[in-house]
Amino acid sequence: MTVLVVGAGPTGLTLGLDLARRGVPVRVIDKAPAFFVGSRGKGIQDRSLEVLADLGVRDEVLAAGRYSKNRMYVNREYSHDVDANVLIIPQWKVEEALRDKLAEHGVKVELDTELLALDGTTSRGKIDTDYLVGCDGGRSTVRKLLGVPFEGVSEDDYAMLLGDVEVEGLEADSGHMWIGQGFYALTPFRTVPQWQVQIVSLDDTSTEPSLEVFQRLFDEMVGLPGVRLSNPTWLSTYRVNVRMVRKFRVGNVFLAGDAAHVHPPAGGLGMNTGIQDAYNLGWKLAAVINGEAGDKLLDTYEVERRPIAEWTLGTSSEGLQRIAEAVRQGTGGIEAGVRPEHRQLGLGYPDSPLSRTLVEWDGPTAGFRAPWQESLRHKDFTLLTFDDVRVLVRPDGHIGVVGGPDDDLTVATYLTDTW
Repeated sequence: MTVLVVGAGPTGLTLGLDLARRGVPVRVIDKAPAFFVGSRGKGIQDRSLEVLADLGVRDEVLAAGRYSKNRMYVNREYSHDVDANVLIIPQWKVEEALRDKLAEHGVKVELDTELLALDGTTSRGKIDTDYLVGCDGGRSTVRKLLGVPFEGVSEDDYAMLLGDVEVEGLEADSGHMWIGQGFYALTPFRTVPQWQVQIVSLDDTSTEPSLEVFQRLFDEMVGLPGVRLSNPTWLSTYRVNVRMVRKFRVGNVFLAGDAAHVHPPAGGLGMNTGIQDAYNLGWKLAAVINGEAGDKLLDTYEVERRPIAEWTLGTSSEGLQRIAEAVRQGTGGIEAGVRPEHRQLGLGYPDSPLSRTLVEWDGPTAGFRAPWQESLRHKDFTLLTFDDVRVLVRPDGHIGVVGGPDDDLTVATYLTDTW
């Protein structure tokens, strides 16, 4: 059985890698003619780092990123430092690490290959596939072909200009954020010369991004002489969309990442939530394809990930409102848009049919992330014993069962008797 993954961003690459390392035949296609080179999502949360560690790419990602502070300026005057609380790294470097690891398993991304029909027909011919997963972003072709509604709202009166440029005249040991006549942020990266630019102008929401516009707005909004922007490699405009699907699965077709849910950038959750969607789906697809579980296991992907998507939309929308209020008032409270729970370590699936807590104890209950990530067996279930309590941990690092010495905690029973 073959899985066709449509979209070679962080979500699709994570899923492709997770399947390939489990021996599942997988093809990863993308309609783009070349790999994306923009920073786009630029923060990896703690939970995603655990996922990347299991996939074997954490060291590469850590080497290409860094933790740093942001210097906050209010009305052009320095105010205070804000911890970034995420690993700062351009999205394309994360994709590069995942692609390289995927290639080690003999799978290469097939560029310039557009999906035309859900039967696997592409612009380069037919791909025989048993399962198809749309990881192809907010404008997902897979979602459109499915006819699944993308429910929510778009806000045309709010726009953020984004881009990657080189910067002269600023210290590159931290990010810089200015609040006053809007919001202007410059974030340097560790291993590449580009900085990410983020601009929200209160005066003009229709300006098209360009180096000249970025420089003009910097001079007008920041007014710091001697700072010059140059060599743009990516320019974009972001408009707020808060949307999600109600069906993450239709037959043998699945939606993941931005194809299933899009939301404001506050909290740095987009790329991370997509990676974790794929990590949830990967082991389940492999278990079904390898004959270890029945088809019903795949229903739990939607059961478990849709509430996480709903939480993500809610917390990021609230965060954006807090940030927008700080910008309107010209205060330095922009960090109120980021919260500790955005690290995503506390998210879980307590209401899932795969979560069974059979005995009481002082440790974590079924459905939540196991705190012993470094001790788990990669790719497989892990059975841990604590005195008279045994804990079966799923391949994605979440607790499946908490039971006593007389409870049947075998994997075969877990995969067939938890419905």
